[in-house]
Amino acid sequence: MNSVIFPGQGAQYSGMGKSLYENFSQAREIFSRADAVLGYGLSGKCFNGSEEELKDTALQQVAILTVSLAAYEVFRSKNIVPSFFSGLSLGEYSCLYAAGVLDVEDLVLLVRERAMAMQRACQIDPAAMLAVMGMKHDDLRKKSQEEGFYLSNINSQDQIVVSLKKEDKDRVKTCLESCGAKVVELAVSGGFHSPFMETARQHLELIIYKLDFHDAKIPIVSNVTAKGHTKKDELMSNLVRQLVSPVLWNDCVNYMAQNGVSLFYETGPSKVLRGLIRKINPSLKVVNIEKKEDLDGLSGSLQ
Repeated sequence: MNSVIFPGQGAQYSGMGKSLYENFSQAREIFSRADAVLGYGLSGKCFNGSEEELKDTALQQVAILTVSLAAYEVFRSKNIVPSFFSGLSLGEYSCLYAAGVLDVEDLVLLVRERAMAMQRACQIDPAAMLAVMGMKHDDLRKKSQEEGFYLSNINSQDQIVVSLKKEDKDRVKTCLESCGAKVVELAVSGGFHSPFMETARQHLELIIYKLDFHDAKIPIVSNVTAKGHTKKDELMSNLVRQLVSPVLWNDCVNYMAQNGVSLFYETGPSKVLRGLIRKINPSLKVVNIEKKEDLDGLSGSLQ
């Protein structure tokens, strides 16, 4: 069994999606539909944008989404049917198109609104994120209660990301390092997947319930529950909760593996999820789908 998984924020790089755009009409169509919603040429930003430009949350999220959808649309013509879809944070939104829940236009609109709401929340409640390596989950959870920070991303057994007030980051970093952990500050604009995003959650809830959601044709493994869901009401609720809840990526991967998945297709820019899955379970195989040569190596023929 296999699963298609999609990357989240941080997977961006200048030139992403170019190989797909230049070689596959399916990819060009996805970019064209995204451009129509956004009102500008997204392909130029993806192919030629500077590293600094692509860090902008509002651009970064729609760019990664569009490249992921373009990659999936070409991948789909290989007639490989997954048992599950899942994605890391933003990547969960790519699942909505792949599973037939939303069309491209509504999805690009939704992600643009999500990104802008997150940016506003960062200004209202300034926060930071730290990646913590080499500290047990239970020990870190206990420290979070003592020191006043939140566990935001459970990426693997050995890598957990925490969110905290900006003013607390030096104190907490020193505290965790004194416990033997390696701590790295992430280059992000706020404390995602934590209560710092409450105003963004409220805005997203207003937007999400105005869109024409459908039940998923294939289960989407939610970051919030680490279980598969197909009912549209559950999918909508999970997306709203995701903004203020920890991303349980370690548990998502384990859930899919326990349900028979041994092969993952990481569909979209970079190889971030490949690295995390190697840490979670080295026996699982990950195939990356982001360039023409990746697709040439798959069985089946392009239409």
